[in-house]
Amino acid sequence: MKAIQDNNTLYNILSPLVQFGTRCHYQRFDVHGLDNLPTDGAYIIAPCHQQALMEPLAVLNFAPKPPVFLARADIFAKPAIRAILTFLKILPVYRIRDGQSSLAKNNDIFDRSRDVLLDGFPLCLMAEGRHNNRHSLLPMGKGMFRIAGETQIKLGDHPLYIVPTGIDFDEYERPYANLVVNIGKPIPVQPFMDDYRNNEPVALNEMRHALSTALSPLMHDIRNQEHYDEIFTLCNILNSERRHSKGLGNSAWNRFRMRQEISLELDAMALSDNKKEKFDTLVDTTRHFSDQCRRLRLRERMVPDHWSLATTVAALLPLAALVAGVVAIPVVRWVFLFWLVCYPIPFLPTHLLMRKLIGDTQFRSSVNFGIRFFLSIIYAFVIGIVMACSGGLWMDRLADLGAWWGVIAVALLHIEAVLAGPTVNALKAIGRNVRYWWLRLVKSKAMHSVQSTFESIRREFNDDKK
Repeated sequence: MKAIQDNNTLYNILSPLVQFGTRCHYQRFDVHGLDNLPTDGAYIIAPCHQQALMEPLAVLNFAPKPPVFLARADIFAKPAIRAILTFLKILPVYRIRDGQSSLAKNNDIFDRSRDVLLDGFPLCLMAEGRHNNRHSLLPMGKGMFRIAGETQIKLGDHPLYIVPTGIDFDEYERPYANLVVNIGKPIPVQPFMDDYRNNEPVALNEMRHALSTALSPLMHDIRNQEHYDEIFTLCNILNSERRHSKGLGNSAWNRFRMRQEISLELDAMALSDNKKEKFDTLVDTTRHFSDQCRRLRLRERMVPDHWSLATTVAALLPLAALVAGVVAIPVVRWVFLFWLVCYPIPFLPTHLLMRKLIGDTQFRSSVNFGIRFFLSIIYAFVIGIVMACSGGLWMDRLADLGAWWGVIAVALLHIEAVLAGPTVNALKAIGRNVRYWWLRLVKSKAMHSVQSTFESIRREFNDDKK
């Protein structure tokens, strides 16, 4: 039987397209620590897991060789899906919930996983073994470490590493959010091997502890689950002030780092006997702030991060000029319509449909990505044929390029896919800021109360730092 890691021509053709689609699904796709990937031995990539498919897609974008993944066995139940997942280089791993008898099948899966590593390909296992729609690290299973120990025995003196990888989504469900990948220092398996040979359970726990300790600082790990929502809110609404105090720009990486810092300070504050009362007060104020924003249907981050009125008006001017040009100038109208027809998918609010159709929040972003990705492929095929067949008929005012219109349309689709994230997010930002100032006008008393509550949060948090 052909090994799952063996070269596959169709996979090699489709993989760059999937990688391109993944990067276009986010406004920013930041990868840090690529130099931490080992060059002197085999390695297992061990990311945190908060979304069903999106972490594997992120790994696919930075792994130097096609990685092989392990996923829960229940999604392999249907033969057609099993064939697709196998084509995508994904192996099933069985859990106790799949039945006691199913666990024996893991022996073959572990053998095949070991062969992947022995052949020099990266193996990717989600560190926690299950996904979690919170910025928190879950307890880890032992399957990864058993594979690591058995593989290291086969490798002998040749090194094997486990690479902790933090992956952070600033928003889980909306397309064109930001994704940060933070690759940590590799953990060599060799130092655990004496214990592995003499007392396997002890060695597995040691490896699990080492990975957990290394992975937590690479991700946004909120440890206080009782007040998770309030801490996450504070990490966002205090973010800009913290960045400014450190002279940092408004990048995805800097926002991620500041969320880490703030949550660690709040976790420590909650555990301190001297500061517990202040923490409880801060939590209550934050909860009140969230309720106020919810009643106004106001995004919490808009309170500290809104634009000035002058900036909001200035941002509206080019938008108004474009609308006027589309209405009054035929050439502008034709170009705008052609641009829109080439790729309208970015403006489809498919994430809202996911909320109604999919109950499992961790799967929504993955299904949304899949729908938008395949819609884009189908649309590119259709628009290319339609434009090529219609020739210059509907665009003869500009030029008669014949079938070349199909090529132009498909090329524009790819360009627009790259520009879609910044464009859509800029339009959303304008809309949010216009609504913010509208609320300031029509609900001034309620907005003043929200601002006062936010200032109370700032004082309570900053007073603790003095």
